[in-house]
Amino acid sequence: MIPASVLVARRGDVEEAEALLRCLSPEKFAKFVISDYYVPSRATYLSRYKLGRVRELVEEIGAERLYIYDDLRPSQVTNIMRELRINVVDKIGLILEIFALHAGSKEAKLQIEMAEIRHRIPLIKEWIHRSKLGELPGFLGGGAYAIDKYYRHLTSRLARLRRELERLRKRRAGERQRRWRLGFPHIAIAGYTNAGKTTLFNRLTGERKPVSSEMFTTISPKSSSVVLNGRKVIFVDTVGFIMKIPAEVIEAFHATLDEITYSDISLLVVDSSEKAERVENKLVESLNILKRIGFIGKPLIVAVNKVDLTDDMGYGSAQLARDVLSTTTLWEWSVVRVSARTGYGIGDLLDEISRRLPEKGIRAKTGA
Repeated sequence: MIPASVLVARRGDVEEAEALLRCLSPEKFAKFVISDYYVPSRATYLSRYKLGRVRELVEEIGAERLYIYDDLRPSQVTNIMRELRINVVDKIGLILEIFALHAGSKEAKLQIEMAEIRHRIPLIKEWIHRSKLGELPGFLGGGAYAIDKYYRHLTSRLARLRRELERLRKRRAGERQRRWRLGFPHIAIAGYTNAGKTTLFNRLTGERKPVSSEMFTTISPKSSSVVLNGRKVIFVDTVGFIMKIPAEVIEAFHATLDEITYSDISLLVVDSSEKAERVENKLVESLNILKRIGFIGKPLIVAVNKVDLTDDMGYGSAQLARDVLSTTTLWEWSVVRVSARTGYGIGDLLDEISRRLPEKGIRAKTGA
């Protein structure tokens, strides 16, 4: 549980931001919503008037943290901290806090620590600059020497993390290449966080990986082999997407996202129980991310999930997905309606996967 907090988010992002913050189980929190069209102040992100309103919320609930769901410049963070005497965390910082909460594997923990350091270093540089000018009294004060020492510690630690992660990435790449040499096609389960990817992974593989309504419960990729029509295939569960995923997060989870990039088929999961506008926005963003990480030209299957929670069994969302794919995606794709929770449509999904499998591969031994 984190201390009482105030959340600042644009109206179009507030639902996502609030869901993310709740993952950290704040003692209590208040939110301050700003317009989607708001132009941030270069100095403090928030205008004088908005800073005053946020100050009132901070004092009202005794908040110790201010989360601003946007990308902030180091100077903006520093200026807000000086104004409000409170710790400030931006969008990337919030996401990394949640990743750290769910990290299980050594690789995931190292990736998160590296991303946190890379995100913190520009802020430390700003503090060093201001400390030399004598502009960091009181709340941010620690002395120029202390800040310089902390900066050197971070850069040294970052170099060690890079070496260790490179070693782990080479090992993971080697494992993946061994599976490919054996002829096992890879199907990466991708999609927006909380769309039901892990539930679908469990349904397809018979695994019992933990699932939760919280976002980002899957940080490290999970893989499991299944015999499908006499062929052994590998299903891989991957980290969830978010709207406008920051470049630093993509870089931090390079190894995880590689599982999608180098897969033979991407199984893109969409939550059909949401409003049509959100279904469309999340699908478009997911497709953009697939293109950014290099998944292009290979079969894409969109699994319209949670149809049991809709009035029309997901037909509307499935048609919406077809409309989006027909105008934005130039390679092979298909759409299947499923419920990972109840098992509805899973047979159709497996048939579609079998139809899209590449010619390469070996037959599984009888009884495998």
